[in-house]
Amino acid sequence: MDYYIISQDERFINFAEPSGLSKVVDKDLVKSRDLEALNTDPVMVYIKEKDESEFIDIIEKPVLLISDKIKQVFERYGKDEFYKPVILGVPKHMETSLYHLVVPKKVECLSKSSEFNPDGTIKRLVLDRSKLNCQHIFSVSGVRENFIIVNLDVVESIIRSDYIGIKLKRVEVD
Repeated sequence: MDYYIISQDERFINFAEPSGLSKVVDKDLVKSRDLEALNTDPVMVYIKEKDESEFIDIIEKPVLLISDKIKQVFERYGKDEFYKPVILGVPKHMETSLYHLVVPKKVECLSKSSEFNPDGTIKRLVLDRSKLNCQHIFSVSGVRENFIIVNLDVVESIIRSDYIGIKLKRVEVD
């Protein structure tokens, strides 16, 4: 089975950037997976004012947000993810768009072949196939980065969903 890191496509520069999200969602709670403190109560924030803003399907900063369309794909394959609704408001046009903060389960699947930079960040990510147990959506335990890994089944469903602003990078597996 092939696995991919799913992330925001940085070529989209006019994406809808949440403003003030760090004030209502604590990044440390996301990192520590303190799901009880995060709770599932929806929050609303406005986007930074620009001439035009494109609502892409993944927004990585300040925390990882996925569109409702991608959440529906994830729900078909995963059962252990945590979602917190985040409504992005556009005051200028009096409209909103539903996103979700997603916290996938952490899986101990780091291969010994993985390489790290001197600062502890991942240089070369390699997953250990024997520890994956057919996972569909997860993050890797033992790395500083907070990215989401999805398997090929999820990728194919996302591609069929007519996505925008998503980058997929294949991950080595041994």
